[in-house]
Amino acid sequence: MLPDGQEVRGRLHARRQVEDGWLYQVGILVWQDGANGSAEPAEQRVWVLPAHARPVPGVSYEHVPTHRLSGNAASQERPPAWTLQYLPHRPKHPGATLLHVVGCTPSDRTLTREEALAALRQPRAAACIECDAARSLTPEQ
Repeated sequence: MLPDGQEVRGRLHARRQVEDGWLYQVGILVWQDGANGSAEPAEQRVWVLPAHARPVPGVSYEHVPTHRLSGNAASQERPPAWTLQYLPHRPKHPGATLLHVVGCTPSDRTLTREEALAALRQPRAAACIECDAARSLTPEQ
């Protein structure tokens, strides 16, 4: 469900249990600027609350990665790792790099904390707000 009430069909990529319920990572296809002024489909992924996502009848979700809280939230999983997403240069939009916590967006390489911090120091680099990558890099983690 979009903020204006529209209902769109997307793909469930992951679900994560948090202290007060669940979050669902869904991807929807939208148009983005392509080469030579064309438009091409691109998937945008976001984490949403249960009120903004509902299952598609007849679809099995048994193979969707599910991250449950353990009895002790502080020891729920291994230490965080990070990935980089390279956003290509487009007319009037310089290329950029977006840092994610592993699982937020697909990647074939993970980064250590030191590599992630170094990547964020580069020009046009930012941390994803959906997976809260910046907070995952704080010293207490």
